[in-house]
Amino acid sequence: MPEDLWKIRKRKGMSVAQLASRSGVSADAIREYESGEKAIPPGELRRLARALLGEWDINLRSSPPPRRDKLPPQAEKAPPRKPRPKEKPKEKRKPRPSPPARDTQITHMLGLAARFGLDRAALEEQVGKPLDQLTVAEARKWNRHFMQRIVEERPPKQPIDRRWACLPEGVDRFEMEYLDGVKAAGSRFAFTLFNGERYEGTPVGYGPYTITIQQADGSELTLNKLAIAYYRRTGGGG
Repeated sequence: MPEDLWKIRKRKGMSVAQLASRSGVSADAIREYESGEKAIPPGELRRLARALLGEWDINLRSSPPPRRDKLPPQAEKAPPRKPRPKEKPKEKRKPRPSPPARDTQITHMLGLAARFGLDRAALEEQVGKPLDQLTVAEARKWNRHFMQRIVEERPPKQPIDRRWACLPEGVDRFEMEYLDGVKAAGSRFAFTLFNGERYEGTPVGYGPYTITIQQADGSELTLNKLAIAYYRRTGGGG
């Protein structure tokens, strides 16, 4: 039984453009035939038939395809999925107790507190318990507290009472204070250089890289510190 052109085309899985390309009939003409606006002439009917199926399978005047708003209702929707049962909330683990504070933490805390004039007793009074009873977390908290105070308040560093300089950055200052003292006292020194030369005199001036001495004849001699192996007090002066 003959069918409408648009039904056969769709059953064949062809678009209007594909049918026009295969049959030689223009796409505009095919749309007019499918909408029922025009009847298909015999000549073009044969072309369309060769491209689709057979001449007698196509209606000469097609019934227009149904409008979208009049399409048959879709199949019933699948029933909604049942909601999954809610999982029981996981029990929160109790936090583990913090271990006792380490000796290094306590020592560090005492050093920080000393910069604010606090000894062990004053520090324990501020903390609210003996330092030996602090936990790691509490010691970390108080060390952080004093570090923050140092950043904000910048307390002056406590002087270190030592006979000799212990850090590289303290050597220049130690030597400056030492030479100031012997210069004021007028002490004489013997300087031995790395090449074996030896000079005697009283320090009268110095800088980061040189020492100037006054020799016995009153002349001044400037020695490069990098060339000095060592120097010793020989006596004389105050």
